[in-house]
Amino acid sequence: MDWRLIGLLGLNFIFSTTGDSVSKIWAMHPHLKWAFITIGFSICAAISWMLVVRRAGLAVGSSIMLLLTMLSTVLIGLLLFKEQVTRGQSAGLVLGFLAALFLLNIIRIP
Repeated sequence: MDWRLIGLLGLNFIFSTTGDSVSKIWAMHPHLKWAFITIGFSICAAISWMLVVRRAGLAVGSSIMLLLTMLSTVLIGLLLFKEQVTRGQSAGLVLGFLAALFLLNIIRIP
């Protein structure tokens, strides 16, 4: 397992998820400070993303990050912002989480 890649994915995950969450706050309360905070996190996410792509390549790196960011922002939407998802969407979230585990080689097919 490539621990540096997992560390970079974690860093990008934090910046991306925080940036997405702050952008929701900015959409709900359109003050200039939220815009600057959102832009700051987006810049940090872009820089950490470049390091992920350098390490893992575009296909695997983007698949993992899109799935992890999707899952986390959905959970934040559900828990923090009280948004609703259907049963079908819930099944998709579970499958997305399993896909991320396969892409990271945490679950392997012999």
